[in-house]
Amino acid sequence: MKDVKLLVFPLDVDTSKKFIAVAKALELSVVGASSEMKSAGDNAVDEFLSLPFITDEDFMGAFEDALSTYGITYIYAPHTGVWSHLKSLQEKNPDVHNYHLCTPSPYNADWLEFESSYLWSDKLLSEHFVENLELGEGSLLQPKLSRGGYASLHKQFLRIPGQCDANKLVALAHIARVLPKGDLVEIGSLSGRSAFAIGWLAGKYQIGNIISIDPWENAKTEDQGEQAAILNRELESDTDVIDFEKVFWGYIGTISLLNNAGYIRDISSKAIDAYNRATEKEEIECPELGTVAISGKVSMLHIDGNHRYDHVCQDIESWEPKVISGGWVLLDDYVWAFGDGPKRAGDGLLATGRFDVAFSMSDTLFLRKR
Repeated sequence: MKDVKLLVFPLDVDTSKKFIAVAKALELSVVGASSEMKSAGDNAVDEFLSLPFITDEDFMGAFEDALSTYGITYIYAPHTGVWSHLKSLQEKNPDVHNYHLCTPSPYNADWLEFESSYLWSDKLLSEHFVENLELGEGSLLQPKLSRGGYASLHKQFLRIPGQCDANKLVALAHIARVLPKGDLVEIGSLSGRSAFAIGWLAGKYQIGNIISIDPWENAKTEDQGEQAAILNRELESDTDVIDFEKVFWGYIGTISLLNNAGYIRDISSKAIDAYNRATEKEEIECPELGTVAISGKVSMLHIDGNHRYDHVCQDIESWEPKVISGGWVLLDDYVWAFGDGPKRAGDGLLATGRFDVAFSMSDTLFLRKR
């Protein structure tokens, strides 16, 4: 890898930053070039040079000098005109232009980002999961959304940090069609990937508002049990410690795309009191999102907080009674490599007989309340 010398040209295209970040993580030497910028700015390149525009008669000489001077072996060209021009130079003079031009072309790279979302959307639209469920009294089966609508959800979902995967998103999209009206409560939201998906779907079907319950505070975050020792280290004072204040602002940057989202910034066992008080006024004040209406009737409860058994049980005890008939309880990490807290708690819920539909998708247990 030490023989790799990467040229990023033009540097002033937003996709360059992500590509450079990956290259630097691989400890590659990166040269940035631009025909407009006079310096590298905040781009994390090792060296920077100015090149004439590709339409300038001086470009060829300056470019070939740069290839020789810097020993360029790879070129990332995120501008379609530049990419096509460099490709033609390779074809005309492969001995001089013997660098590897990163593929696919910018246009094809752009489409690939959309293509995976449309493939996901097509698969979702081909399924008939909720059509096969027996609807509860008063429940309605809402229509599927459009191909482009689902693709848009999937694309935005993948841009948000988080571990909720596309398989779980499929299940969320399915059950959103049969949810009763009410509040959607998520315990443990971090950067808001699943909260965004739930809120987006709830908005489309006019179900209600998503309320995230999360302290986003290091001092209020407890360990998740002995089996989760690897994860617990993320709470210790070290170079890779999680800064929950930054995570909170990541959440706000994510969820502010919606107009039906709110939050209670506290641990679940205390947030329930704040929720109950807000229910009396039928609204909750969220400093960064404004006033959000709530009904006190929970349509979906997504439990994804501390996975230690006692914490999961406490979340269930505090919040599950709020879930109305036909509503859903979701236990994240029912299948979990770092402990069995969610599974034991989920099995306990299954044994109560309070639920008439149960299935697991991805790592999550989905339960519909009778």
